[in-house]
Amino acid sequence: MQALPLLSTLRFALVAIAAFILVAMVYLAQASNAALIARELRVKQLKIQEVERENAQLRYEIAALASPSAIEQRARKLGLGPAKRVVYAEMPWIQPPPNELMPAFLPDANFDIVPQTFQADESATLAQLLSVLGLKNLSAYVDAQTK
Repeated sequence: MQALPLLSTLRFALVAIAAFILVAMVYLAQASNAALIARELRVKQLKIQEVERENAQLRYEIAALASPSAIEQRARKLGLGPAKRVVYAEMPWIQPPPNELMPAFLPDANFDIVPQTFQADESATLAQLLSVLGLKNLSAYVDAQTK
């Protein structure tokens, strides 16, 4: 009869040990999972810091390359520089009639602007346009190409 209480005590001890092991395994799994998540978070934070440093470096490079002196230096390397001569083309047929202008922009003298008309011939029209733009030497080339 004494074996029966010993057997139930042994069962109780085994169930308690199994429950303890089960709780310990769940705790270790959660702690391990938390450690992995913390490590991934730290890796991502380091990656963010690296990208932020790279962005700051790129912003600095953009600012350096967009400065007027850097643009001027690159333009000079390409053979560009200040204009040696400025040519203005007068195109009176583009100007709106004086009655459509705002009062502040009305001309002082009242004069009518006669719009320039072109001939119906395409080559003559192009030659006239080139001469208006100051490119008379191209008109002969254009005439030779169209014929």
